[in-house]
Amino acid sequence: MNLLRAELLKLATLPAIRFTVIGTWAVTVLLSAAAPDVSTALYGPLLAGFLILGLIAATSEYQGGQIRTTLVAAPRRVTTYVAKVGALVVITLPAAAVTVALGTIVSGESEAKAAGYFAFTTVIAHAVGSLTRRTLPALVGLLAYYFIVGPLLQPRVPFAKYLLDSPDWFVALPWTAVATSLGLLAFRSRDA
Repeated sequence: MNLLRAELLKLATLPAIRFTVIGTWAVTVLLSAAAPDVSTALYGPLLAGFLILGLIAATSEYQGGQIRTTLVAAPRRVTTYVAKVGALVVITLPAAAVTVALGTIVSGESEAKAAGYFAFTTVIAHAVGSLTRRTLPALVGLLAYYFIVGPLLQPRVPFAKYLLDSPDWFVALPWTAVATSLGLLAFRSRDA
């Protein structure tokens, strides 16, 4: 529990996390007011905010070398990684719920399942950040998939509903589990 609290404190004190969440909320209001329906606003550009949130949470410690201090204080890597993901979920779920609520208030249409989808996407981004340890390559890869490759594949392949960018929870959950497992394996096996 102390490790989860420490990870929550680290995430809460990162200015980039606060700016990303507040910026996502501002974009939600603007897009919901301008978009013809809330799903267009929520599943489009707002996803980038949650991708960035997951990447910052995963890569910020590597950029400054603080990961070494974390691993000295908490040498059990599996427990540490689980606490990192848990803290990210604790921060992401309320942020996603507020994002969806703001979109609903402004547009009048509800898209409640989007909060869960945003949380799954954030955890996937965290796992990709754990694999790459660098923000920019991970961000470029994720944005390329979610905004170029995924939309190009959707109408062209028969299994498109099972791809990573599907908003269906039953599809997003296994992708999240696989990505998190790969992130954990990388975190556990590589030197800091």
